[in-house]
Amino acid sequence: MYSGVNASRDEPVFIITGGQGQCKTTFLHLVLGLTVGLHVRVRGVLAPGHMRDGRRSGFTLVDLATGGHEELSSIDPDPRCEVHGRFYFRPEGLAFGRRALAPPDPYRTDLMVVDEVGRFELQGAVWAEQLDRLLTHPHPPMVWTVRRRLLDTVVERWKITNPVVVDVGTASVMATAGDVMDAVWEWREAQAISTTPTVPFMDYIAGDPPLLAGAAAGAPPAILRRCYGPEG
Repeated sequence: MYSGVNASRDEPVFIITGGQGQCKTTFLHLVLGLTVGLHVRVRGVLAPGHMRDGRRSGFTLVDLATGGHEELSSIDPDPRCEVHGRFYFRPEGLAFGRRALAPPDPYRTDLMVVDEVGRFELQGAVWAEQLDRLLTHPHPPMVWTVRRRLLDTVVERWKITNPVVVDVGTASVMATAGDVMDAVWEWREAQAISTTPTVPFMDYIAGDPPLLAGAAAGAPPAILRRCYGPEG
């Protein structure tokens, strides 16, 4: 899937895609659980959805850098909110997400995640401005989620020259995790700032590192090439 970073350092954008309700966020969470270990620094947002009477009723945001969360949108009317489609977007949730999606320090971030990019962004709303800024600044590898029917439009709108499309209908979580980790490894090598001694692989598998844990404060962390077995 991932063919390497090109000579211009155009870092890949992994796009996890599928139909509506096809568990793109779940797939992304599983990938992050395998790739974002103790020493990988991640920024961005996850947006798990909520259901009511069999229909999508809203979304919560999770800031991957801090673990904080905030309600983003709901189908319940609220005069304070921005209205997009049938959803009312809370000002607190929008401000929370925009802070989490600010252009990262490329020397302190290994992976940027945006869940999800959809029709509201294509209309210039919600995260559209943040995506424009992310792609005009030096950035690490990124992972986006996008509905399949919007995929080509999103790639064209943001002029993504190095997309890696991952369709949840056919893709392997393990293989995707390995490809993302390879991209992160190459990004960190390019930064030439990794000074922490390599942690033995057995130290990783001896215990269960916290899911999505950030790097400890201090010296830049080392990153290991990870080995993945077949999915069980």
